[in-house]
Amino acid sequence: MQNKFRILYAILAMILLFTACTPNKYELGSLMSKSELKFTIVPSASNPNNIVLTSLTPSVTPLWTTPFGRSIRVTDTVNVAFPGVYTFKYGVESAGGYVQADSLLITINTVDRNAVSTALWTNLSGGYGNEKTWYLDLDAKGVSKIWDGPIFFYGTNDSWISVTDGVKVGGDSWNWNPSWSGNTWLCGAANFGSMTFNLKNGPYVQVDHTATSDGIKMGGKQSGTYMLDEANHTLTLNDVSVIHPINYDTNTTKSWTGKFKIFSLTADKLQIAILRDPVISGQGACFLVYNFVSKSYYDLH
Repeated sequence: MQNKFRILYAILAMILLFTACTPNKYELGSLMSKSELKFTIVPSASNPNNIVLTSLTPSVTPLWTTPFGRSIRVTDTVNVAFPGVYTFKYGVESAGGYVQADSLLITINTVDRNAVSTALWTNLSGGYGNEKTWYLDLDAKGVSKIWDGPIFFYGTNDSWISVTDGVKVGGDSWNWNPSWSGNTWLCGAANFGSMTFNLKNGPYVQVDHTATSDGIKMGGKQSGTYMLDEANHTLTLNDVSVIHPINYDTNTTKSWTGKFKIFSLTADKLQIAILRDPVISGQGACFLVYNFVSKSYYDLH
């Protein structure tokens, strides 16, 4: 009898083992057709520079791709302050997977002066119709006019919130603000050039890399456009590079053109943060924060 029970237990164990090892089968729903996507992308009746995005497709999660980022809101509004032709995309995550409609081009013919008259835009560019020039705060004589040095270091959790707003964010949040005079290994003294932002019929920027090594490496004078994201405190540079010492050229996780965090910005001070690549640099990940001073402050001090 005991042998019969042992055989029975062995058979049951094999059944349980087989059942446990059999993978579950999951099946996706049917893939939605593009023709089923319902949405509108239209200018606001009260402000033609505000583009209103409305998802009308039921029971799905929308994913909007706009010139200034992405959104998953059913209804959202994107401000486009300057004239031009802009690409918007609408897609949804359905039961069968992601489906995207054809891109939609929206033409803007007006300038939204109110949108670019806030403190952030004015501090960076001098306000609508004006321009403003910035220098990396270290000259050829090794003098910094407003900061202790041209480069500070911050943790990967730091941002405008912890630096400017003074909110404790926890995690990898710290800072080291070395004086250049006691840490000349940071970079060599030089006239690194200038970045000039303007709001003359559009957000245009010119960067002049005047230091010899930067002029050769970065292409000397560059012209492009820029965009500020006030909500997230980021600066996007198109076709131009951030002024920086040449010895940091291969020290970051991204190129020197693209989207960067702004850690602080006043009428005379600007801090642009770029993430250090631990693999390339051989050091831990952190934000390299480049300290800039306005030309007007520089000339008066």
